[in-house]
This record gives sequence, structure tokens and C-alpha cells, in this order.
Amino acid sequence: MPPPHPGPTAVYPWFQSAKYLASRAARTMSSRLAIFLVITILALISFYSVLFSGSEQNDVYYPDIWSRTPEDGQDFNPDPLDELEQKPMRHSYQELYHLPSKFMLNEDGTAPVTVVIHPQDFSDNLSKQIRALLSQTDQPHVIWIAIAEDQDITAAEEIISVFNEDVGPSETDEENEDGEEEEEEEEEDEEEQSHRIKLRVYAKSDPWWNVARQASSEFFLILDNGVIPGANYLGTLLRLAHTPEYSRALLGSHGAVLLSSPEKLDTDADIKCLPEKDSQGQVTVTEAVDVLTDIWFGRTETLELLGLEPWATSGKAPLSIYLSTLLRYYGAIQSIVVANDPQNLATWGDVRKKDTLPTFCTHIQQLYRENKAWHYWIERGRALVSQYEKLGVVTVFLANYDEGMLLKDLICRWSLSFDISMHVAVPGTARGLGKKDFERLLPSDGCHLGVYDLRLGAEPSDPTPLQSARIAADVSVIAFHLISILRPRVLFYLQEPDSAFSEGMGIAQKRANVPSIALHPEDVEHVGWLPDLPIQALENWNTPEIKVVVITNNRPGSCIRLLRSLTHAYYLNDKVSLTLNMDAEADRVTLQMAGSFQWDFGDKFMRHRVRRGGLMLAVVEAWYPEGDHEYAVLLEDDVEVSPLFYVWIKYNILKYRYSPESSLYQRMFGVSMYSQKFVETHLAGRSPFNPEDIFIETPEYELRTPFLLQLPCSWGAVYFPEHWREFHEYVADRLLDIEWNKTSLQSVQIPNSRTNRWSNSWKKLFIEMIYMRGYVMLYPNFFNFTSFSTNHLEWGTHTKQQRNSAGTFLVPLMTDSERLLDDLPNRRLPDWESLPVLDLWANLATSAELIKRGRALQEKLNPCLLRNSRNEVVWEGQEKDLKCAKTLPYYSTHTTPMPKTASTPPAIETLSISAIETDLPGPAPTPPPSVDTVEEDGPPRPSYRDSPVPAPTPN
Repeated sequence: MPPPHPGPTAVYPWFQSAKYLASRAARTMSSRLAIFLVITILALISFYSVLFSGSEQNDVYYPDIWSRTPEDGQDFNPDPLDELEQKPMRHSYQELYHLPSKFMLNEDGTAPVTVVIHPQDFSDNLSKQIRALLSQTDQPHVIWIAIAEDQDITAAEEIISVFNEDVGPSETDEENEDGEEEEEEEEEDEEEQSHRIKLRVYAKSDPWWNVARQASSEFFLILDNGVIPGANYLGTLLRLAHTPEYSRALLGSHGAVLLSSPEKLDTDADIKCLPEKDSQGQVTVTEAVDVLTDIWFGRTETLELLGLEPWATSGKAPLSIYLSTLLRYYGAIQSIVVANDPQNLATWGDVRKKDTLPTFCTHIQQLYRENKAWHYWIERGRALVSQYEKLGVVTVFLANYDEGMLLKDLICRWSLSFDISMHVAVPGTARGLGKKDFERLLPSDGCHLGVYDLRLGAEPSDPTPLQSARIAADVSVIAFHLISILRPRVLFYLQEPDSAFSEGMGIAQKRANVPSIALHPEDVEHVGWLPDLPIQALENWNTPEIKVVVITNNRPGSCIRLLRSLTHAYYLNDKVSLTLNMDAEADRVTLQMAGSFQWDFGDKFMRHRVRRGGLMLAVVEAWYPEGDHEYAVLLEDDVEVSPLFYVWIKYNILKYRYSPESSLYQRMFGVSMYSQKFVETHLAGRSPFNPEDIFIETPEYELRTPFLLQLPCSWGAVYFPEHWREFHEYVADRLLDIEWNKTSLQSVQIPNSRTNRWSNSWKKLFIEMIYMRGYVMLYPNFFNFTSFSTNHLEWGTHTKQQRNSAGTFLVPLMTDSERLLDDLPNRRLPDWESLPVLDLWANLATSAELIKRGRALQEKLNPCLLRNSRNEVVWEGQEKDLKCAKTLPYYSTHTTPMPKTASTPPAIETLSISAIETDLPGPAPTPPPSVDTVEEDGPPRPSYRDSPVPAPTPN
């Protein structure tokens, strides 16, 4: 629906635009006079629109609601969106009567309503309908009688002429009688205007209600099946239309809620009709319904939405289906049955005999079973209230033809998402992309979307700064106008440099306070997975704060290779901070390189230790999350990343962390960028690993499906905030116990795990924690181990003499976004329940099995766990208790340990995770020598599956 010219209620956006234009003028003209002129001109324009635009313009409605009483202490809020955000509620008639509303009649004392009556015949009932309308406490501005061209027009004209004679001439005619001479044609026009009841003839092939779209008044009221409204009915509807709760609703008095699908509709109980059959015509509270029948009241501008799916191409559905369905589908406009007063028939929508009211229910039931157009809409998931409540409106704004070409395929696929209602705003033919132009671009007739023409003027080829500012202001006002109508949950547009359209969209988005996805044009080819995300994830597009953390020491060549690969990545227009963590031994070249490196995607931070901490502390202390929406990509300097690493991470985080079922994913602690080629936890030694060998023999899993593995990745991965904070606490407790008693190192022994032999390794401690908690990490599984990071196996803490095996760990980097989707099952990330789960040794397992194993080890290590009468641990509430509660101050806070004495250690209740079990496999660890001179694990042992592979030990 093309947004009309802003009317009197659009003054506030114009002043916002004036402020914006003034700031731009100040930069270019450097004159206070320029600022004053811009503000004055725009103020005059706004004042002009107030004087010369009225309800005829079909302005977007910004509710003008009186503030509450001063005693409430709440001031009037002038922002229309704050009012529009409120949804219709269930109100009794008495509650409706007390809703705050500001409604004013036209200057001639009539209500700004065009009534359209569709008479069944020209008997006394039509006269009763007209008489009831003329008896309204708030009389309509005009009444139209809609008849087909093949009906008895003469009979209709006779009835109309009787009522027009009773109405009499208007005041204008009386003034003309006082002596003013007018030409004959003008007199005829004025005589026509004085007749409030008029005949509207429509073609037999056209829908009769189409005449309502010709109305110039602010509201329409359509009456069918001979309904006779009570004297206060129109006034009730008008006052409700000026409340925030019902300002955008389609109102009526007869409707139905459908409780099942058509093929299962067997009894009347499957349809809830309002008024209900036994209610004697009473509707106790307002209620949202699937369809309205007999009476429809709403804003005339909303009828423009019907053009998005014309009646003739929609299976010629009856009005009861067509109007409610399309307004809900394309405009997020609910159909509401209004409550009435059982003691006062004047408030009813139909005052005829009460026993005739339920007959419409049978008619609705028949349509529900037989109308194919309705079945089609139901299959699309948009037709019913129960379906629509699950939808989220997404609105895409296009600036020009090129953007339409770039986004057409994505938009079409997006519109087919089961929980999305897609709308597209095009700039207009003056900018090369009108509504029909874009419809021709769409790749398929099956795309389900509404297209709106913004009707923007042509953009100058080389606009001046002042012209650009004015264009941005126009775009912001018109875009905000459309946003207030559609009320989308997400906006999508392209952000181009020096684009006035992008600037205007930014202003509109901030004012509307709607989440937005603003990408650079070059990012579009990398977000083909957007249709896979639920609306909740799309709303949180800007919520995750992903940080890149680089850990380096004295390998400047390796570090600069990593940093260059980071600069070539696609960050989807997000602000991404970079932190460079350098140990005390960092050389001068590394320090100079880190200081001079230019990072254009966000803030850059540098951290340099003054005392050597080693690799374990360098990793553990590299990041501590500030909140639950902060994520860190941890990278050692011998890693290189793919240009699509951020795309992979963003897709996974939004899919698994911000979907409605995010509670299911709480045991996933991160996402790996590297495809695992070896498993390092078998007692026999490091062994080759290829997930193809598992999934090719497991029919229930796709060969290329990503999978969950109970191992952390140190060669490129993103870690989640809650789990990393928990890891900090775990490491702190372990280190405190070591400091407390050097002769009694802790012994957390994972059964049959080679990690028990590791020392000074952050991964050893992390694996201990995730084993006891049942945590997993998601790993990619593309052809030939194609990954989003690779490792060059540089000389370092844990790599001394095995540099010749670097090629063993190199993997190809993913560079093609289409291949990324093509290799995924059904071109999308699998749902959580479809992901295979592999345990610490890369064997197929289930989440329940991992949790059970972890709890078994916890029971051995923590004797303080509460148990029930059957001696079973009550895990609820103490699942995270990996250690006994401490009573001494030393254990209740992570402070510097108390001084130790060489004689007798102080008595303590229980060491933190310090149960040394004799029945646990593997030797007890011994104090390690310096990490500078020895490998963690010595030479690798032979693999149980293949010949030994020389490789570095884990970090």
C-alpha cells in the first residue's frame, strides 16, 4: 500500500526532519542563518499540511489519546508507536466505555465515515437500515447503496430520493439562496453533495464491496445481510477506533473462531461463533476472531491492502473470508468482535430478532469446508488467528532497481518461511523500481509477500549535501509511516556509503525502535541462511556481541598472517572488537606490529603481561564475558581463518542460542571453526578421525551433518559466556587447592581418558569440567575437512621438534557461501534434536548418556551432594555443584591463599574436587617440570586404528 502524503498528524516527524536538515546545512553553509531558514521552511510546510489536509487524505493514523488524569502522574506520550505497540485486549462493554479516547466529528457535525450497504432486495428492510443510520447519535458523513448493474436501479433510486428529501438542503445551499448566483453545473454539484445517501452501481463481475475503496472519509462501515445497527453502535466503533488498543483493528459484531482444519471439521463444536448460539445475541467481551461477517468497520486506508491479492485472482472468496484474511496477512490487522450491552439494544450491531443471529454460523461453517481460496490461505499458514499469532512480520526496504535484483531470490525464499509474513517496500517508478517492476523480478509466482510503493521522487545524479539531507528526511518520514502501519518485528535494508536512503532508513528505524538487519551489498551472498532463522532469532540479530581474541607471544610472522586473514573476512556490517593478548616475552617486532595494525571493524585492544604466565593462563585469562550476550573467538597466532568464519559463527549462534527452544541448547558450550581430524583422548594414543566413517553406517544421520562432540577446539572456536565463566571458577578452585597443599595434587580422573596424563593444559581442565557437566561443542562436517580455520603448527610451547608434520593438520578453508549451504542437510543447520552426539572418544552417544557419566564422576568426587531416602542424589538445584561447599573464608572467596606452614597443614573440610579414588584408572599425576623444556605428553603412542601420526600435544 503506497503511503499517502503525511497529514496533520505527521507534524512531529517533520520537525525531526528539520532538526536533521539543520545539522547538515550547518556543515555545508557554515551559517546560523542557514539553520534558521531550514527549520522555518519545514515548519511552514508542516503547518501547511495541517491546514490543508484532512481525513480525505487517508493519513496514517497516529493515535491522539488524552493523557490519564493528573492524579495518575503520567504525562501524555506523543510518540504514536508507543500507543500502537499495545495489542487489542479482552474488554467488557463497560470497560470499553471507560477506555480513554479522543474523537471529534467533522466540521459539518457528521462522523468521518462512509457507510456501504449491500441490500438483499428493495423491501422495507433497506428503508429500516437507512433510517437506523440516520438515527445514529453520530451520523455518518455519507451512505452509499451498492447495487449491481443488472439490479432494479429505479427501485433503489426511489427509496434513496425519499430519504434525501427528508434530509433537506445543506447550509451551503441556504447561503446560495440568499442571493449568490452560481452557474448551473456548480448548482448541480452542490445539490449532489447535499444528498448524503447515494447510489453506487458496480459491474456484475466486480465484488460489491469494492465501492468502499472509493471512499474519501477516514473510516468505512460495510453492512451486509440486512443488518440494522443500534442507535449508539457507530459512535461506539468510532470511539474504539481512537483508542490505542483498537486503533488498527477491523471491528464488527458477528464472527467466528475456527478450532480445527477444514478436513477435520465435523460438528458445530469445531467453530466458536460470536455471538454464541445460546447467548441471545450478547457478546460479553471483545475477542479476536478468524472471520467477521455482516458488519465490517475500519480505516479506509487499510482497504488498499486488498490490491496486493486481488479478489478475482484469489478464488473469489466471500467478503467474510477475504477481508479478514488479507488484512491480517498483509497488514497485521486483527479482526475483533466488539462486546455489547445486554441491557441496551442501541449498542448492538444488529437489533433484529435475536433468534436470527446464529444463522451466520452455519454459513461460515459451509464456507470453511468448501471454499478453495480459504483452504489455500490456510495451507500457507496465514489465514487463521491461531496461525497468524505464530508469524513475525519482516519488512524489506529497497532503494533502487539494483537492490531489487540483488535481493529478489533471498526475499522470495524468505517469504516461504513458515513463521514469516514478508513485506517489501519499493522506492517507486521514479527510481526505477515500482511495484509492478519488482513483481516482474520475482523468480516465482509462489512468493508470498506484499509489495508497497513508497512513491519517492527521482534522486539527483549528483545531489548536493542539502538535497541529500532532504531526501533522507523524506525517506525517514515515509518509512516511519509504513512501519507504523505494518508494525514489523524486523526491518531489513542495505546500508551503502553516502546513501541518503540508508540515512533516512536509519532515522526511521531508531524512531520506530524496531530491530533491523542492515547489511552491505557485498554481504548479501553470504546470508542465504536467513530464511532458516525463526523470527525470534532475527529480532536478536544485533544482540550477540562477538569479540575476536588473539593470543600471541613472539611469533610476529604467524600473527600477521592471522591478522591479515581476519581483515579479509565478512562481518555482516557488525561491530567486532579485536583484542591482542601478548605474554611478557613478546619481542619488539610483535609489539610494534600489534600497535601499528589497523582494525576497521570495531575497537582494537592490546594487553601485555609484565610477568610470564604461560599458555594455560594466557588462554584462560584472555577473556572474561561481561554479559550473557558476549562471545569470544579464541585464536592462537599459528591459526588462519576463512573469510566466512564470522558468517559460520553468526549463523550458529542465532540458530541455537536465540531460537524459541534455546533452553534445549544450554549444554552446548561453543562452536568449532576447525574440522577435527584426530581424536586425542584414547589411551592408546592420538588416532585419526573422520565423521564420514560413522555417519555412512548410520542411516538416521546425513553424511554431511554437523555434529556435537565432547571436546573443546583450540585451533579456532567461539566460546559461550556462561560456560566460560563456569570454567574460570573451576580453574580458580583447582589452582587454589594446588597452592594450598603442594603434596596433595588433585586427582580428577576421567575413566579411560588420555587427558589424565596431561599437565599445564587448559584443555585438560576444560575437559574435566565438560565431562562432569555433559557439555558438547558443535563441529563442522564439510567435504574433505573443509573448515573455517586451519593450523600451521608453528614452533611454540607444545610444538618443539615436530614441525615437519604441519601438513597433517592443515585443512582447506571454506570460501564459497553456496557450498556452505549446499553441504548442509537440506541447505540449513539441523534442528537440535537432529544433531548427532559424540562422546569424549568420538563414539556415538546421547546427551542423556553424557549427563549420566558426568554425574557418576561427580558422585565420586563430591561426597556433600544431597541424597533422598533411597540414597539417590537429588540433582535438581545442585547439578553445578562440582565441589563441596566450603566453610572457611579461604574457600568462600577467590583471594590470595593463606600462608602455608611446613609442619602441619591446616585442617579443612574437603579439598576442592579432591577425592583421590584408588579404583580410578591411570596413575596419579606428578608435579610437572617446566613447560619451557618438555612436551605435555611425550612422544605419541601407536593408534589403535592406524599407524602413529606425529603431532603436537594439545594446549
